[in-house]
Amino acid sequence: MDEEKDRIIGNEIPEDIEDTAEFEKVPDNNPETEPESFIEAEPEISEDAVSEEPTAPWERRKYVPPAQDERPIRQPEFRVRGGSYPPEPQRKGIGAMTAIAIALVFTLLGTALGIHSAYNILPGTALFENSRLGKLIAESQTKTEYIATPVVASDGLTIPEIVDMVKPAVVTVTSQVPAGASFFNPQGGTEEVIGTGFILNEEGYIATNYHVVEGSVELKVILYTGEVVDASVINYDALADLAVIRITGDIEVPGVVKLGNSDAMRVGETVVTIGNPLGKEFAGTVTAGVVSALDRTISIGNSSYQYIQIDAAINGGNSGGPLINGNGEVVGINSAKISDSTVEGIGFAIPINDLKSKLNVLSQKALYVGIAGREINAATAQQRNMPEGILILEIQEGSPAEESDLEINDVITEFEGKAVKTVSELNTLRDTKKAGETITLKVYRNGEYVQVQVTLRERP
Repeated sequence: MDEEKDRIIGNEIPEDIEDTAEFEKVPDNNPETEPESFIEAEPEISEDAVSEEPTAPWERRKYVPPAQDERPIRQPEFRVRGGSYPPEPQRKGIGAMTAIAIALVFTLLGTALGIHSAYNILPGTALFENSRLGKLIAESQTKTEYIATPVVASDGLTIPEIVDMVKPAVVTVTSQVPAGASFFNPQGGTEEVIGTGFILNEEGYIATNYHVVEGSVELKVILYTGEVVDASVINYDALADLAVIRITGDIEVPGVVKLGNSDAMRVGETVVTIGNPLGKEFAGTVTAGVVSALDRTISIGNSSYQYIQIDAAINGGNSGGPLINGNGEVVGINSAKISDSTVEGIGFAIPINDLKSKLNVLSQKALYVGIAGREINAATAQQRNMPEGILILEIQEGSPAEESDLEINDVITEFEGKAVKTVSELNTLRDTKKAGETITLKVYRNGEYVQVQVTLRERP
């Protein structure tokens, strides 16, 4: 009965009634306590509510709020919608990452202090100096070590010094060669071939490549000073791609090169080139690089050459120009490059010793026989039932060969009693003679051998 009474008089708020009680902040008269606090007042019980007994269940559950000035003051519960409550405030502590960071800082600080002590404080103490490590360090500091440095050649030159020394002797060679007839030029005519050369002596002899002057009908040279002079072919070795030309007329040359020794070159050695890549507009272009390889065998057409491989840039027009070492000496003649869009820095030069070995012959007017032919090797000779030698395919008009008894399809097998199987061997023996000398050739003709006399002349 007492429990029912308590529920009826308002000590228990019915479940189906929304909590609409308002909260009011009241001052605290006690100065020692918090400045402001929420104090929950004791609710007053109405006597009418106790004396009256409800007659129906819904009347028993009816909630009668107290008067406005008698409402109880409650501590707020901060209830939020949805029935969830904010978490109780927790005391903030040190997180895991913060702890790790603090530990790292102290570790670095300790390491720095340790290193500082090891380098600046500890070595100066008697304890460290008497330790084994201190004694070893003291012993090592008393020894003096000398590092050997490479010896630089006293006569080595810088690239600008090399250019100043050699460039006055470098020339541009222009050659007019016959051009075939075309739709726009039915009469044919000539076209210009441009290369490079270098002056060998005060007499105006110039070395260049044979392919620069091959078939030339008019030859001119542009000097370092810009002066244009006439020139003529003195001699050449087509198989070696070497030629010597000479300035005609009384001209004072602006410079002369010094020939070096290509056999003394080493891979990795610095080299310089001077030439006219792509034409007259780029005359005197200087490039530099290193020797990439020596004795490189390269096949061009039907011939093979022993080249010096370099990585200095060379292009069309550089042919015949000098390859110069660190002493300002010409050690090669720029001759070829690999022309491919996927390849860079692979050029080739003829060793200067090849020119030096032929210079006495090439400096003299070329002698000629006046024939054109092909070589008969051992396999062809066996197949055709003929001897090895040089098969004559053409005899030039007005040549010594035409004036002799040589015939087309003759096979030359001997020159002055010495066997010859290649054109190079024939030309080498020819160049030992002088103009006006008569030589004897042994030829194979119609199944038998005959002797033919030929009088050599200078090439016109």
